[in-house]
Amino acid sequence: MNYIPNIISGLRILLIPVFILLVLNKSYHIAILIFLIMGATDAIDGILARYLKCESVVGGYLDALADKIMINTSFYMLCYIDILPDYIFYITLLRDIIIITGTALNHYKNPQAVNPIFLSKINTFMQFTLVIFCTLFLANIVHLNYMQDIINAVVLTTVFSAIEYIYNYRKSFLYKNIKKTSQI
Repeated sequence: MNYIPNIISGLRILLIPVFILLVLNKSYHIAILIFLIMGATDAIDGILARYLKCESVVGGYLDALADKIMINTSFYMLCYIDILPDYIFYITLLRDIIIITGTALNHYKNPQAVNPIFLSKINTFMQFTLVIFCTLFLANIVHLNYMQDIINAVVLTTVFSAIEYIYNYRKSFLYKNIKKTSQI
């Protein structure tokens, strides 16, 4: 039972190529369903981990990694087919590199579970919404009326969450260095 949340996160990673192939083959209705399933697995694995009391450091990293792969791959694909502007992919990728680098450095000095900030959760939701909206547009279900608003929200939450992560990492490193020098 303890591995179920990690298996669900792994399933999300395995569904990413399926989503990409469906978009490339213009099977947009099924692609929407697959992406919704991937989004649902993001919520379900966290809920199950808390409910089954099997939260783990590995599970936290796997869940975060699955989210980053899912969003960045989806954004890349949507930029590739000219639905999204390229800067969305680059901003998101840069933010995720900052998060991964900061987390790796922090984990190296002080191994602990991954705790996403609240703004990051909003950012993930907005990114998910943008991918769904783009896929709905490709399937001729919605019009472009709100596309720029969603893009703006993604850019803002991406940039501000990156800044908050940088601030938190810097504060964490400074605190650890002050703590070490005060013990000498």
